[in-house]
Amino acid sequence: MSDPDAIQALENSQEPPREHQFAGFWIRVAATLLDSLFLVGVSMLVFNPLRRNLGVSGDFLSLIDLLEALFGLLYLVLLTWWTGQTLGKQIIGIRVISARHARGRLTGGQVILREVLGKLLSSLVFCIGYMWVGWNPQKQGWHDLLAKTYVIWDRK
Repeated sequence: MSDPDAIQALENSQEPPREHQFAGFWIRVAATLLDSLFLVGVSMLVFNPLRRNLGVSGDFLSLIDLLEALFGLLYLVLLTWWTGQTLGKQIIGIRVISARHARGRLTGGQVILREVLGKLLSSLVFCIGYMWVGWNPQKQGWHDLLAKTYVIWDRK
């Protein structure tokens, strides 16, 4: 029989999973570039025609601009929460997992902390929080450290 306390201790462990290979800086940059291409495509195919058809000028922040920003945020948060991967990460073959749970399942709070507050902090001071991935042994940026996540190679 297994000891429930031992199982709980394993699930709450902060140690990196031994069977995973961490994704480094440049591969994560490639996934981000693919995500950016997708979001620019959506902007050009959906939001820019909406602006033209509704006669919205670029002089001020419009409702369409807010919807576009919300779409980008929801894209990052919801896909990461549901699957651990955005489209860019899926194409490249990497995944975000939780460092707090043995199965790597992300919580909604972790994803929001990582994708919103964590990435904002990582972008401050010349984006050094992102570059931290290159120096950290577990390849974690500040946003990963804050949310207790890892980005791993996902070989399925």
